Amino acid sequence: MPTPKRKATGPEDELSRLVERDLTALAKEGRLAAAHGVDELVAEVLGLLARGDKHPLLAGEPGVGKSAAVHEVARRIASAAAGTDLAASRLVEVSIAGILARGERRAAETLDELLEALAQTPRTIVYVRDLAAGIGGPVIPVMIKALRARELRFVLESDPRRANDLLRSDDAVAERLHLVVVPEPPPERARWILGKVADDLERELSVPIDPAAADMAFRLAGKFLLAQRMPRKAIELLRETAAEASNASRDHVAAEDVLARFCAATRLPRFVVDDAMPLDLAETERFFGERILGQADAVAAVLRSVALLKAGLNDPRRPLGVFLFAGPTGVGKTHLAKLLAEFLFGSADRLVRLNMADYPGENDDSIPFGAPWGDALPQRRGELTRILDGKVFAVLLLDEFEKAHKGVHDRFLQLFDEGAFVNAAGETVPCNNALIIATSNVGAEVYREQPVGFAGARSPRDLVAEVDRRISEAFRPEFLNRFDALCHFQPLSRVEIRKIAQREVGRVLEREGIRARGLDVEVSPEVVDLLVERGYSPHSGARFLQREIEKTLTAALAVEIVKRPLPPGTHVRVEARAGGRVFATAEPPPRERTTQVTLPTPGAGTVRRKLDRRSLLAEVDGLLRRATRIGDWVGRPELEKERAQLLAESQAPGFWDDPAQAAAKLRAFRVVEAQLGELDRLAQKANFARRLVRDAKTEQHLNGAARAVEEVGREVQIAEARQRAGGAPGVDEALVEIQAASEGERAREWVRELGFMYLAWAEKRRLDAVAIAEGGDPPRVLLRISGPGVLGFLGGEAGIHRRIDEQQARVAAYVHARSWPKEIALGVEVEGREIRRHPGFFVERVGAEARARREASGRQAVLQGIGDLAEVRLIAAAILDGPPPLAEARRYFVGRGARVEDPRTGVETPRIKDVLRGELELFIAAWLSRPAGAPK
Repeated sequence: MPTPKRKATGPEDELSRLVERDLTALAKEGRLAAAHGVDELVAEVLGLLARGDKHPLLAGEPGVGKSAAVHEVARRIASAAAGTDLAASRLVEVSIAGILARGERRAAETLDELLEALAQTPRTIVYVRDLAAGIGGPVIPVMIKALRARELRFVLESDPRRANDLLRSDDAVAERLHLVVVPEPPPERARWILGKVADDLERELSVPIDPAAADMAFRLAGKFLLAQRMPRKAIELLRETAAEASNASRDHVAAEDVLARFCAATRLPRFVVDDAMPLDLAETERFFGERILGQADAVAAVLRSVALLKAGLNDPRRPLGVFLFAGPTGVGKTHLAKLLAEFLFGSADRLVRLNMADYPGENDDSIPFGAPWGDALPQRRGELTRILDGKVFAVLLLDEFEKAHKGVHDRFLQLFDEGAFVNAAGETVPCNNALIIATSNVGAEVYREQPVGFAGARSPRDLVAEVDRRISEAFRPEFLNRFDALCHFQPLSRVEIRKIAQREVGRVLEREGIRARGLDVEVSPEVVDLLVERGYSPHSGARFLQREIEKTLTAALAVEIVKRPLPPGTHVRVEARAGGRVFATAEPPPRERTTQVTLPTPGAGTVRRKLDRRSLLAEVDGLLRRATRIGDWVGRPELEKERAQLLAESQAPGFWDDPAQAAAKLRAFRVVEAQLGELDRLAQKANFARRLVRDAKTEQHLNGAARAVEEVGREVQIAEARQRAGGAPGVDEALVEIQAASEGERAREWVRELGFMYLAWAEKRRLDAVAIAEGGDPPRVLLRISGPGVLGFLGGEAGIHRRIDEQQARVAAYVHARSWPKEIALGVEVEGREIRRHPGFFVERVGAEARARREASGRQAVLQGIGDLAEVRLIAAAILDGPPPLAEARRYFVGRGARVEDPRTGVETPRIKDVLRGELELFIAAWLSRPAGAPK
């Protein structure tokens, strides 16, 4: 077969492919924003273009207004305001990076072809916005040839350093270029420009902008976005805030909106950003002091850094702070760096770390700062650039700094001094918003050395002085002078180690596996003593304490917890016995009276408490508040507004003129209605329980009210678990399959019981549910259940449900909930036919039959459904998608000792009849609230 000929492309096709934008065309369409405060710069560029003897080279840092000035040139050319010499000129934008991205081998040829094609059109001006991207590559000689040829006029743009490199590289080029330096505007000029942009945004977005909002954008950008330049950084912040306000239909843009947008974008804590929020130094000192024990000197230095940042008195030309943390290993140097990242920048993941022991060689500076001879760009950029990429605010930890070569130390001098460095790829990497911490063990041996002869123990001041002396021998004075503070970390005493051990033990007791089970764990003082003895070393500090806690305490707890399901409230005592062995012993709680109630904790667990009416009323009030917070999380006001809008649109004339659009809006309305209905149902149940508690007169009434409160608690716990998992309560449509594990009437009856159980559960939750199909060989039932969060609720139901009677006779069925299928999968053959309508063993009436078979596995299924043949065929194919889940989900013990239990979560209830009537919330809540990482 002959290869089809490719359609030839002419000059116009080539232009449309390689020219980024036609700026004059965009200007005529009104799609270029006006530039402010650049009149002198624009006049100079227009003058150079009109004369034609030299090409303007705009040199300035990103964000100072170079591109804005070029856009203004295009606007003036388009409006015939650029003079007769430039009348009817065309200004087009070309990207060197875009050409290089098409293939570096042909980049020079491609650029040459483009410029030749552009030269065919008289009065063409070429704007090259990223000339620096081509320096050192194959395209620069092409640009030099074009500049000498005088066939085109150019406007070039670059940063100052590379612009000077280009001018020095070729005298002929320097003669053809005119350097136009574009500095960052002074503060008052930048503020005026921002005010003009605010006026433009008001007209563009039709939303008023308060003057205070522009002032806030200017202040925040100037104080915190130190690595960027004015006016762009302030303009972008104001523009993003105004666009957000416009999309949300707010009546104006206030300073608070800018502040909220900035905090959301940078993740900086509000107290750092908002001048109206004072810095509580006592609280800050407690934050660090409680987490870093015995290091008053280091904590004081950190407090000074926080105060400088909050007050805006830090030097914007340098990093936020440069510290040297000196001291023995295991005393908290790295931990304090992590705390700083969490406290100042909102998260411990804002810590980036370099192990300086990896750079002991003379030429190892090429690893962090980039290798000029590197073939690939990542090699030229270096490791330090890689880890700082995308981190506007960060704590840079230079661990074991003394182990790096002195040549590597020298490369950091520029970074410490100027808050930036230039990597081997020629990129300037700003670090003005970074807090830099170097750690060192130099002098740590001083604390381990014993006095010689009759000399007594040295005082702490003498020890610090000796450490300082050894540090001055290890680092040159000009290097040490770059640090804002030298923080001495002292060896930890046994008292401090014990406090750390007690704190870490407390954290173990807060873990999900204990909280979810509602266990009452007591750790004896002897166990803590043993942990301190084994986990503390004068040489290593607390470094091995955490490992000892996991090996000793956590392991003992785990062994006892997994032996058997422990009911909530079980007391577990951890003790140390002879030989230094640690054991955990569970003491089941005594049987409580029926007046007790099981309530969810604020986390994922539950707690069983004996309450009187007043206490129970306080508990249900707390659940009401938590239910309100769930509504806030979902965004109830926005949902109600959306429902009202969709309802109004559905009643408007001509709603059904576009059936597809009308159907989409009705679907959206049902989704919103279902979400609000879920919130209403929770609020109604909570208020009903409150009335029962309030009106309870007898113990029997109080017991009934307690059951209602328990039900509300489980509902709240489920909703909060979904919130923690990040799942919004969207409307799901689930296909629930219940399939017997064997043949026979007992198996069929068990499938029927489970089917009715899920239908009853759906009815209690006001979900749409219907039995749609059934089958035999072995018996199975298919249900369709739809509503908010259905798939999340039923996720824990997947697996084997086993019924066990008094004679230990067992019958089992598999339950599997999956998303409603959209189409028949490849590899599945399905046949279907209409059948005479008749009652099924579970479905009220069946009228269609489908047979599905998967060729690859040979699995097949036969179903009879309610009458929609296409739907029955789709379901028959879907149930062949994978084997049934084999994990045991629930056991149902009937007869004496009747109960239902979930072996995965340990949850158990004696009320088997209630469970089979659809009371599943206890098990659903336990599943959704299981510890992170628990088996599924």
